[in-house]
Amino acid sequence: MPKRKWDDDGPLATGKKFSLMDGKVDVLEGLVMHKEVISEEFEEELIAFVQTQCERGRSGELKKPTYLRASGERSQGNQREAIMYGGFFDFNRARPGKRGLVPPFPAILERLVDHLVAKNYLPSGVRPDSCIINRYDRGDCIPPHVDHSSYYRPISTLSLLGEEPMLVGSRFRTVKSCTWAPICGKSISLPRRSLLVLGGNSANIAKHCISSCSGQRISITLRKQPPPDWKPDATELVGKGGKRSMQGKDESRVGGVINIGSGAMLKRKSLSGSAKRRKKMMTAQVGRLVQVNDVKQDSPNSHNDTKNGSGRVEVSNGKVSEKQARRNARRLERKQQAVDALKKC
Repeated sequence: MPKRKWDDDGPLATGKKFSLMDGKVDVLEGLVMHKEVISEEFEEELIAFVQTQCERGRSGELKKPTYLRASGERSQGNQREAIMYGGFFDFNRARPGKRGLVPPFPAILERLVDHLVAKNYLPSGVRPDSCIINRYDRGDCIPPHVDHSSYYRPISTLSLLGEEPMLVGSRFRTVKSCTWAPICGKSISLPRRSLLVLGGNSANIAKHCISSCSGQRISITLRKQPPPDWKPDATELVGKGGKRSMQGKDESRVGGVINIGSGAMLKRKSLSGSAKRRKKMMTAQVGRLVQVNDVKQDSPNSHNDTKNGSGRVEVSNGKVSEKQARRNARRLERKQQAVDALKKC
């Protein structure tokens, strides 16, 4: 397993420290803010580099997974762009992905890391070799999360172009789509050219997020990857259909918990608010379809609608033919299976 603390390289540059008690635990232990870590000239150079790479990504010149952009119904109002170098991060599984899928650090990022290490903002013993650049427009966000435990600590984020607050803490509530508020947390403003370093509990326990941005912003998150021979834990392996792989294990479900034959217990992941609403809508829609079909079947005035070879509809004197009855039975069975599957979720 990677080290959770950096090597003793001597004193690091001092910055603003934070503290927040959740019970008897300081969840923000290890969180440090450094301001003006780079010059305005270097910031402009980095911004120009990011803008150019994003334009290449939009035109298709910079391929996936080096360039990614949020899309689909779940990303409405959030079109954040991401560029990766050094190591691929699998957003779908929230963990490091296969090595060699993205290019190594370009020269400008090597210069950035050299500068941050030379100025003692980052420890030389945990030199970053993985980077995610996020470009935010107005309204874009990133949900509450904890960086995967396989990455070496500390993890750092350089803020460019705009100033936005980051929420850091142990518990948040959803105010609306793409907006969160702390229940047990703090809102920390991230000025331009500032470096936020997450170590200790702030990296391992506390979650962090960016709510809907008020304007454009660029962040450069630097991390050191796990060793080349690192493999995800068995509980993180995902098979077909997004279900956890349980091959060769005795699996049973009790009260929303998966009981594996080895004795390990995995809690089922709770649904988000939007996922619960979609599930409720799907259940209601399927229920209405089943109810309408039942009414048609029970109605004495219902007719059998079948099509002949010419495509015209024929009515069999108000009686359902054997062939149509089989079709209706199959449809009802499929709808009932869909309802049962939703109830099990």
